[in-house]
Amino acid sequence: MTTKSIFRKGLAFKLIISIMITLGIIFVLLFSYNLLITRQIIVKNLETNAQNLTGVTVAQIDKILSSIQKIPDNFAPIIERHLDSDKEMKEMVAMMVAGNKEILGACLAFEPYSRNPEEKYSSFYYFRRNDSISFMKLGNDKYDYFTLDWYEIPKELGKSVWSEPYFDEGGVEQLISTYSVPLYDRRSGTKKFVGILTIDLSLDWFQKSISSIKVYESGFGFLISKNGVMVSHPVKDFIMNETIFSIADERNSPELRDIGRKMLRGERGFGEITYKNARNDKPSWLAYAPVTLNGWSIGVVFPVDEFMADATHLSRVIAILAASGFVILLILLIAIARSITKPLRQLTLASEKFAQGDFEVELPEIHSKDEIGRLNTSFISMQKQLAKTIQNLRDASEQLQESNEKLEDYSRTLEQKVDERTLELKHKHDELDAAFQNLKAAQVQLVQSEKMASLGQLTAGIAHEIKNPLNFVNNFSELSVELTQEMLEELNKLSDRLDEKDMEYFTGIITDLQGNVKKINDHGKRADSIIRGMLLHSRGKSGDRMPTDINAMLAEYVNLGYHGMRATDNTFNIKIESSYDPDAGLITVVPQEISRVFLNMINNAFYSTVQKKKELADSYFPLLKVSTKNLGDTLEIRIRDNGKGMPSSVAEKVFNPFFTTKPAGSGTGLGLSISYDIIVQQHRGQIVVDTMEGEFAEFIITLPKS
Repeated sequence: MTTKSIFRKGLAFKLIISIMITLGIIFVLLFSYNLLITRQIIVKNLETNAQNLTGVTVAQIDKILSSIQKIPDNFAPIIERHLDSDKEMKEMVAMMVAGNKEILGACLAFEPYSRNPEEKYSSFYYFRRNDSISFMKLGNDKYDYFTLDWYEIPKELGKSVWSEPYFDEGGVEQLISTYSVPLYDRRSGTKKFVGILTIDLSLDWFQKSISSIKVYESGFGFLISKNGVMVSHPVKDFIMNETIFSIADERNSPELRDIGRKMLRGERGFGEITYKNARNDKPSWLAYAPVTLNGWSIGVVFPVDEFMADATHLSRVIAILAASGFVILLILLIAIARSITKPLRQLTLASEKFAQGDFEVELPEIHSKDEIGRLNTSFISMQKQLAKTIQNLRDASEQLQESNEKLEDYSRTLEQKVDERTLELKHKHDELDAAFQNLKAAQVQLVQSEKMASLGQLTAGIAHEIKNPLNFVNNFSELSVELTQEMLEELNKLSDRLDEKDMEYFTGIITDLQGNVKKINDHGKRADSIIRGMLLHSRGKSGDRMPTDINAMLAEYVNLGYHGMRATDNTFNIKIESSYDPDAGLITVVPQEISRVFLNMINNAFYSTVQKKKELADSYFPLLKVSTKNLGDTLEIRIRDNGKGMPSSVAEKVFNPFFTTKPAGSGTGLGLSISYDIIVQQHRGQIVVDTMEGEFAEFIITLPKS
């Protein structure tokens, strides 16, 4: 085997190939990444600049068009008030042109024969010519303006519009766009179309605005109308002769046609499509934005080769530098590889004999101080230590076997101890888990109690704040009812002075207004009743005893509870049957406390029926019965629902503190306990529960009247 073949198949050859391939891959990745990032940065900056450029241009055009539009918009109502005076109308039209240099001309054109039965055409047209303002009357057999777009379209649409660009043959004899405002005669109380007020803008003005757009060296801007017609373009032959779609067809560019559709729809964007622009056939991209006031659209063409020139130049420089570096690196690698592989080959031959068991082989003498020299020295030292190491390994093996036997005995003992300790820890963990669950349940109940107390305070504050503006609504709605009645009376006194249709029209409006105000007053009173109930229930302190109408209080809190339930569940529905004893009279109680009892029991009844409804669905309909009965010295109140009821074991505990059948987080177990204290301890009454599981639950309250 020759030295050359060994070199090709040996370490030097592999080292050079590996390094060169690795560096080649790294360079390709870095070059590709640099090219990608550079392109992304350039495109991002280009898109931002394109949006800013189109946005600024559109804003400038919109600003000027807006100011120009205001002129006929402001003059139109003034002219409508002077339709009888040709002189004043002419002066106003002339004033529009004279006071605004951007306006090429202004016209006031009327309907056929509307001004004079013998004259079909009647119009006043003032326009600029040679730095002066001239006047002419438009309209003849060759210039029948009634059929032109600037007259016909705003007349039919009934609103102001910009026309498509056109050559005003017979008028100002220029390419223009016209803004037309329809005029109406409103003096008879009706709206009758009489003519059109216009202003004309020369297309030269638009072309100057667009031609000012400068993009690199050969980029340009163009403007199309809302039908796609070229209004401004560097190629003059395209103006009014081509559309963006005809140019797309001519250049076989479906992407340009798609962008044309977006421009006609008034969209804004940046199309990264490459097409050869019509000005110089350079591959280009296109940005576009709408002119909102007249429906036209601006396009800006960006030549790809110009905005990517810096990136292309940078890529070429990087490629040249990389190729030069590869050549220099290859020469260095060959020189380094040759200096390394020769002593390595000598060491390799000795190592092969050593590996075959020839521990007495003579290793080569290498006197260099580099890694290869140190490697050879290490081999010599290893050769000397090998025999000693083999003997030490035999001794260590015997000691290790003895240690393993001892370790196995200890492992068996340790497993037994671990099992015992694990069982003990499991028992303690179960005890701690049970205690934690009890603590967590108690914490949930206490937190819920605090939430309910805070909710009561919050409800009182909200109800108090709502009540003040609600009082204004009720008071002023009552006053408005009276005022509408007075208006009807006064209107009836003027019936002989007003037209019958006007009389019916005004009477209808006032009657509708009176009905609306009455509805506001009715619903305001209803809201006031609910607010009073919320205030009464939310007061935290016990309050004073006072004579109270229990029938009214019970009815109010049934209604309050129902609406509260509907607020949280809009599907909730229940039939309410009430029987209030008219002889119940007034009894002396603390209203705030008794209202808490009623609301708590009503909410519990609603909750029970909702749960039963979830189980039985449409086969079950919820029912709540409330009643009062005069028993002489006492008053009996019954609240009964046909919900899930309770078993006897639960009924015995319902008045115990913190006892609840609701899921965790849904109840505190304090509602019925507090209700029991209010009725029995505070008012010296009685409260009992009558129930049957799955059928009903009825709470019977007995209160002394004094």
